[in-house]
Amino acid sequence: MGVISDIRQSGLGTPLLMLLVIPLLLLLIACKELYGKRKKNLLHLPGPFPLPFVGNALKFIGPTEDFVHKMTYLVNKYGSVFRLHLGPRANLIISEPEAFEKILSSNKHITKGKDYVFLWDWLGFGLLTSTGAKWHSRRKMLTPAFHFRILEDFLDIMNNQCDILCQKLTERVDKSEFDIFPYITHCALDIICETAMGKCINAQENDDTDYVKAVFRSSEIVFQRQRSPWLWYDKLFHLTPMGAEWRHAVKIMHNFTNEVIRERKVYQENLENETNEDDDVGIKKRFAFLDLLIKQSQGGTVLSDEDIREEVDTFMFEGHDTTAANMSFTMYMMALHPSYQKRVQEELDEVFQGSDRMATSDDLNKLKFMEACLKESLRLYQSVPVMSRTTGEDMELNGYIIPKGTNVILVNFFLHRDQRTFNDPNTFNPERFTSKNTETRHPYSYIPFSAGPRNCIGQKFAMLEEKVLVSSVLRNFNLKTTVPLEELKLLPEVVLKPFNGIRVSITKRDS
Repeated sequence: MGVISDIRQSGLGTPLLMLLVIPLLLLLIACKELYGKRKKNLLHLPGPFPLPFVGNALKFIGPTEDFVHKMTYLVNKYGSVFRLHLGPRANLIISEPEAFEKILSSNKHITKGKDYVFLWDWLGFGLLTSTGAKWHSRRKMLTPAFHFRILEDFLDIMNNQCDILCQKLTERVDKSEFDIFPYITHCALDIICETAMGKCINAQENDDTDYVKAVFRSSEIVFQRQRSPWLWYDKLFHLTPMGAEWRHAVKIMHNFTNEVIRERKVYQENLENETNEDDDVGIKKRFAFLDLLIKQSQGGTVLSDEDIREEVDTFMFEGHDTTAANMSFTMYMMALHPSYQKRVQEELDEVFQGSDRMATSDDLNKLKFMEACLKESLRLYQSVPVMSRTTGEDMELNGYIIPKGTNVILVNFFLHRDQRTFNDPNTFNPERFTSKNTETRHPYSYIPFSAGPRNCIGQKFAMLEEKVLVSSVLRNFNLKTTVPLEELKLLPEVVLKPFNGIRVSITKRDS
């Protein structure tokens, strides 16, 4: 009472008193909300002590490349099931196969987690972000687009773009180490643009277009928001310079996609007016995912242009960064392990017999050891290191009751490095993926493309593209690197990326 009395006598009166009392009341309310609701806030689980308002978010302040080390510390300290608060939100962190199975195999926990809301402005409510009846109908509608016969039609596009990539890499032969990551990323971007939209943007020839820059920057901003509670509230976020960047990037991407949709509709109308046999063959060769969406739209009665744009933007988001990341990490693994690289090249020589012809699906099916290398690379450096779901009902996990509505963060990065499943888990060893070594593994111990009802619809597309690109490069070049594994820093953004790129040197195989 003495403090209040002094304030009153000073003449400052009510305004200063309110400035002192209001923050105190807010703090008390926050404490009651956080510490009083133990079940809701998962305080019965192990985990770091959360602070009001910010939770444990302060632990992740600092360079993004340090994020993996900080999470590794928490997993080692608290185990494979623990809680972590980001802002006022309690999150269940899991990294063991039994917990993954309980979440991913159930239709009760099919709603994507709260971390995906930051994609809504960009992707709307397409296949990645939607739930319920809308998700079921979209999944059913889009599944035929990933039939193997249709994917085979994309082989020409993949081979042609990989040929351009090899021409670009020829300019680096016998020179100093360089970052191969942007070369592979732009090749993947050209492939997904042509297969998803039927439009070639020539990213490999011109990597400085507004659309390309917008795609890359948007991915970075999404991850920054996911780990920064002070950027969660849209009204405040949009007042920041990053918010202005975000709106500008989304506008660029939406305008680009809308224009492509308009062009493709005109293109299809012109094709429908052509009735000879040659044109029918041409239609098949020029098929893109966008064509299926336009056809399914039935003139806008089933899918509006906005619905179509949601799915095309989703294809673009999920279909280039993910494959580019795994192909780049695989290149690094090949450069770092010359004995495995040699085995892959011997397999390629056996299949292609020295020919420079383009790869066929039969060729790719024979590349068993190369496929094992791609899978092992995905184990160590999965394209999507973190997923999230919202529990649809109360559930029991490791003796703990997890309430309905909990945000569950599934950390694939640590799941795939669980030493109970993978002996010497940090070592690159493709032999893990021989048929003998996979038989006794828990079915949810290795899920680079997720699992259950919401597994990745494009995983066959991704593996096809990766086989074409890696085989194209290793048929033509030898890879080396002087960068030791301990210097490979990771950026766990929405897609796992190398912080300093993938530095390699190359020589021609015939040299």
